[in-house]
Amino acid sequence: MIQDFFVQGNNANQDDTYLFILECAMIRLLGVTGLFLLLAACGGGGSGGGSSSDNSLVTEEAVRAALSSASVDVRQMLYNYMDERYLWYREMPDLNLQEGRYADLELLLEELRKKPEDRFSALSNAVSQGQRFQQGVAGSFGLRFSLRSSDPLDIRIATVDDFGSVALAGIQRGDRVIGTADKTIDELGVDGFTGLFSEPGLGVQRTLKIRHPDGREQDYIITRTEHALNPVRKQNVFFSEISGRQIGYVMVEEFIRQTAVSLADFRQNYGNLGLDDLIVDLRYNGGGLIYASRDLASTIYGQGQTSDTYTVLQHNDKHSDNDFTYNFVKFDGAFQNLSRVFILTTANTCSASEEVINGLKPFMEVITIGSGTCGKPYASQSYPLIPDLINANILDSRSVNALGEGDFFQGFSPTCAIDDDATLPFTDARESLISAALYYADNGRCPDQVMADSTRGARSIRIPGTLLETSEPVTAQGAIRTTSD
Repeated sequence: MIQDFFVQGNNANQDDTYLFILECAMIRLLGVTGLFLLLAACGGGGSGGGSSSDNSLVTEEAVRAALSSASVDVRQMLYNYMDERYLWYREMPDLNLQEGRYADLELLLEELRKKPEDRFSALSNAVSQGQRFQQGVAGSFGLRFSLRSSDPLDIRIATVDDFGSVALAGIQRGDRVIGTADKTIDELGVDGFTGLFSEPGLGVQRTLKIRHPDGREQDYIITRTEHALNPVRKQNVFFSEISGRQIGYVMVEEFIRQTAVSLADFRQNYGNLGLDDLIVDLRYNGGGLIYASRDLASTIYGQGQTSDTYTVLQHNDKHSDNDFTYNFVKFDGAFQNLSRVFILTTANTCSASEEVINGLKPFMEVITIGSGTCGKPYASQSYPLIPDLINANILDSRSVNALGEGDFFQGFSPTCAIDDDATLPFTDARESLISAALYYADNGRCPDQVMADSTRGARSIRIPGTLLETSEPVTAQGAIRTTSD
C-alpha cells in the first residue's frame, strides 16, 4: 500500500518509485478530517528500528503539531514540490501562503490537489511509513474488519496479520465481532465501534467479544503492537476432480521490500509443480513498490523476456527526461506455461496491484474475480517536508503498459463479479472468490450466481487502529482502499 518513504526527490533511485494508495491519508466517510488518528492507526511511530509506546506517542504528537502549525517556509516547500513535480502543476491555484489557515498542511494540500483525478496525494508520518515499507514492520492491531450488513450489524474479521496480537490470540477470518466487554455491537453502532480504536500509541488494548463459526463466544484482549509483516501469506494447490487440473493459489497482501524474498520462496516451492492455472489473491493489496509488483508479474509470466515492457512511468513535461521503463525480469522457478491468470480483486486492490493486471494484459489473459478495483493509474514519490517527521507523497507520474494503456481511473471491472463474504479461510475451496475462480478454470465461464452490481464488494474505510471493509455500496469518496493495519 505505501512505498519507500525515504526516496529523496530528484536523487531517488527508480527502483524506489512506488505505486500505492496512502491508506493513512483520508477518512472523509467517517468524518475524520485530521491526519493524526490515521497515522496512529497505520503505525506505532517512534524512531529508528524500534520504538516504545512512549516514543510512538511523542512522534504522533509531533506530527499532529507540525500538521496544524506549519511555518510559511514549510508551506512554500510543499507548494514548490508540487509546482515542480505534480502531474497537474499547471492547474494548481494561486494561493496566498501567508494566510493563517494554510498553517494546516492537510488543508493546503487539499486545495492544491486536482479534483476529481487526485484522491491520492497525501502527507505521511515518515518514520512509521518507512518502517512499514523498508523494514516490513507495522505498529498496529493487525486486523481488518468486514461490515457485512448494517441492519442487523454484522462485523466479521476479514484478515489478520500473521504476527500481530490478534492472530496470536487465535482470532481468525470469519469470526464475528458481537461486542466488547460491556457493550453489544448493536449498542456501539458502527461509529462507536470504529471509535474504539482512536487512541494512539503502541500498547493500546481493547477487548472484543467474538463469536466463532462453531458458535463459541469468547472475550479477547487485542493490543496494538509492533510486529513483522508477512507480505506473501497464504499458498495452496487445488486439484480439480472434474478436469484433473492443478490450480495454484497465493495471496500477496503487501508490495514491500520483503515481498521479493517471499516471492523467491514461493517460486522455489511452487514453480516446478507443473501447475495448470494460478490464482493470485490481491483483494486486500493496496499497492507498494513498483519493482515488487513487477517481480510478482514476472513470476506469473515466466516466459517474458527482459526486453518486454511491464510498465512505463510518464512524468510531467518539466521532467519527461525522467520517464522510466520497468521491464520484466527472469527468475528461476517462474511459471513458464501459463497462458492466463486469475486475480482476485476488491475496491482495496489498488495502484501497484492494478499495475499487475494492466502490465500482464498485453501478454496473457487476465481474469479478475471479485469486485471493481480502486482506479489509481499513478505513481508517487515521497518528498521530505520535515525530516524524519512528515513526507509529502505527490502524484508525479502516470503508468502505462506495453500497449500504452493506463487510464484506468474507474478501476478494472471484474470478469466475474462476486462478493468477498469474509466467512471462510483463504485456502478453502468453498470461499466465495476462490470457488468462482476454480469454477471458471474448469468451465471457462463465471458461475451462475454472481453479484448483480459489479461496483459492490469489499470497500475500505480507514479507521484508527484497523481497516473496515464493507460489502455495502459506498460513495466514491468513501471507497478509499488500503492495506492492513
